[in-house]
Amino acid sequence: MRRMFDFACECGQRTEALVIYEVSSIQCGCGGVAHRIVSAPNFNLEGWSGHFPSAYGRFESRHIDKLKAERKANS
Repeated sequence: MRRMFDFACECGQRTEALVIYEVSSIQCGCGGVAHRIVSAPNFNLEGWSGHFPSAYGRFESRHIDKLKAERKANS
C-alpha cells in the first residue's frame, strides 16, 4: 500500500511523495538523495464541539512562529 511521506534533502529542499512503506529515500530534484523524515500530522481540532479549541489555537500560533523562524534561518 502506498502512503504519503515527507522527504528532506541535504540541500534543504523538502518534498512529499506517495511511496510504499519500505521506501526510505528518493531522488531529490537537485540530483541528491532525499531521506524520509518524521513530520507532524495535519489535523484540526473541532472548536464547535468543545474539544480543546483554545489548545489548538496556541498550537497553531506556535507552529506558525516556528516555521517562520526556520524559513528565516534557512534563507
